[in-house]
Amino acid sequence: MNIKRFLSFVKIEHTVFDLPFAYTGMILYGRFTFITFILITVAGVSARVAGMVINRVEDYDLDRINPRTMKRELVTGEIGFREAYAIILVSSIIFELSAIMLNTLSGLLAPILLFLFYIYPKTKKIPFISHLFLGFTIGVIAIAGYIGASGKIPYLPDVYYMAIFLTFWIGGFDIIYQNQDRLFDEKVGIKSIPVIFRGKIIIPLLTFYIISSIFLFLFSYGHILRLILFIPAMILLFSRLCFINSWSVDRIFYFDIPIPFLILISIIIEKLNILQLFNL
Repeated sequence: MNIKRFLSFVKIEHTVFDLPFAYTGMILYGRFTFITFILITVAGVSARVAGMVINRVEDYDLDRINPRTMKRELVTGEIGFREAYAIILVSSIIFELSAIMLNTLSGLLAPILLFLFYIYPKTKKIPFISHLFLGFTIGVIAIAGYIGASGKIPYLPDVYYMAIFLTFWIGGFDIIYQNQDRLFDEKVGIKSIPVIFRGKIIIPLLTFYIISSIFLFLFSYGHILRLILFIPAMILLFSRLCFINSWSVDRIFYFDIPIPFLILISIIIEKLNILQLFNL
């Protein structure tokens, strides 16, 4: 297996996209070492890799008959099941070990996150649930980042506001993503929102984005810099609604890319002395 094929198989760009939210949770706690930062990075990458490959394995029977996904590596045989299971095993072990090295609570909770990854593919035939469940599995990364740095259950409302924002924001993007497969999903019994609404996804999508906006505003309220960066984040979030019927999903994804970094930058700059965060 070459590196390029592996990175494509695990969708490494999605992993990079998620990490800022783990860092946001970590910084919200306010005290961490450089080693903590590295371990949270390793845990975040390995967890996302495990989750992506679990989804590929679980969806294999659908992927091989879906015209859009027939060229995925597991379907074409470029990556075999033995390799896929090895990736799941190794990445899961790395994730658990990283969590244990962070603190006891992280180690105890880490298997629950892996369990969520196993459950997600099975929610696709339950009406409405799969979009929110996928969003939730990503949303908890902010809580995980806080626990990784602190070893404690978060008491700050901001951590939970961020997790709920992520749940509905990612869930909204999943609605757009699943709309590509609406006709196929209808045939095989997947109860996605695009199937239920027969492709008219503006209203449910707008509902998801309004809810996510409310919680991002609650996260930003009382913090000037967060509020300043809240505005471009909202512009990016809602402007995509103008293009969902004319742009490809990959092009629409460009609207998402700056959002996690805007949030992370606002949190970093908010701190008076960044060096103190790393105990330097």
